[in-house]
Amino acid sequence: MVNQDEKKRLEAVHRFLLLDYDKSSEFQDIVDLAAQLCEMPVALITMLDKDVNWIKVRTGIDAEVMPRETSFCQYGIQQDQLLIIPDATKDSRFDSNPLVQENPNVRFYAGAPLVLNNGLRLGTLCLFDVKPNNISALQQKTMTILSRQVTFLMELELSHKLLQQHVEKIEANNASLRKIAHMQSHDIRQPLTSIMGLINTIKDDDYVIDRERLLMIEEAAQDLDTTIRAIVTETGE
Repeated sequence: MVNQDEKKRLEAVHRFLLLDYDKSSEFQDIVDLAAQLCEMPVALITMLDKDVNWIKVRTGIDAEVMPRETSFCQYGIQQDQLLIIPDATKDSRFDSNPLVQENPNVRFYAGAPLVLNNGLRLGTLCLFDVKPNNISALQQKTMTILSRQVTFLMELELSHKLLQQHVEKIEANNASLRKIAHMQSHDIRQPLTSIMGLINTIKDDDYVIDRERLLMIEEAAQDLDTTIRAIVTETGE
């Protein structure tokens, strides 16, 4: 059973999976830069879902998704700092992992968690090699900085997407309001015209108002009130 913290994390993962990572070249630039600066054949931006590890941006491999149970990133998101595994064959966590024991025979891993402002960890910016390896202190710092840039861009992209959706919703509501106003304007004018006509008749100095005229005014006013209320209710939906 998924605990509440993991549930919140997965909800965040699903929100950020909606972004079009291929549309923003900045993500690919960061992955390529990480691979070059750290001299590694593979660099990825991953998002760890409930059952799978989504590979959203990549260099060095073509895979787009892998099982969560074999992923190195499931360990990478368990801490705030960079996780480094110099040789996976010497780490008991990977004794039965097919990525290590079989092709492609992964040996080295370094993963910097992608931590949102609210502390939730989505996945990693990570490096792989098929031989035991390590990275320098400067390269480790570089990975940490680049991972922060990834999450900054992700949150910026999501904010832009939500703002755009909000603007589109407002524009759609405004269009609906204009349509409703156009459709209902004649319904308002009719009782209003009746009221004004009766009032003009009463304003005549020689006219003595009677009960029948008062009832007509009251009925016209009620019709106008009903129409306005209907419009307000419709536009509020």
